[in-house]
Amino acid sequence: MNVHDRTKTSTWHRFLADEDASLSVELVLILPLLLWGFLTVITVFDVFRARTVALKANYAISDLLSRENTEIDGAYLTGAMNVFKYLTQGNSNTWVRVTQVVCSADCISDDERVLDMDWSESTDGVSGLEEEEMRTSLAKFIPLLPAGQYAIVVETSVDYSPPFLPPLDFIYYNDKGERKKVSWGYMKHNTFVDTVVTEPRFGPKLCWQGQSDCG
Repeated sequence: MNVHDRTKTSTWHRFLADEDASLSVELVLILPLLLWGFLTVITVFDVFRARTVALKANYAISDLLSRENTEIDGAYLTGAMNVFKYLTQGNSNTWVRVTQVVCSADCISDDERVLDMDWSESTDGVSGLEEEEMRTSLAKFIPLLPAGQYAIVVETSVDYSPPFLPPLDFIYYNDKGERKKVSWGYMKHNTFVDTVVTEPRFGPKLCWQGQSDCG
């Protein structure tokens, strides 16, 4: 090895051994990853927080309704929706729907029982249910009821926007040429819809204004 080659090797070794400004370079490389991880953790916790708050707010409305022993009306339901909106910090798309059902026949069987709808009312965001709609959409949530037992079914809906949207959603095409999207599940703009069933506490049923069989 001649002198020139030894000089080049020595220079290269000194360059590799030099640690001046290495922390700055490492910071530039690692900082975006650290920020992404930090914001993602915040979003994950916020998603579960919002999901839990939405469900607990539904329970609060359900408990409120179950304690009523006088008839309620549209203004009462709007007030309940406003309470729900306040608890969840919901937007204008937030809605509440209350449906009262009763088991009228074959009540010991999930498959054979007959559920009748007493009434179904909602706030402005959505319409009340028809009887067949109730049997199709709500029956799976309603536990076994004794014959003649009324149950109050409260449905709530609130929109959710995470504080940070992970920028990793992307579109791809599968082997069949179908367009598919990979997303982050709850870590995106979402709507939380919850259904809670309670029974009246202080009377046989919850009465809606104007019902003829409610004294």
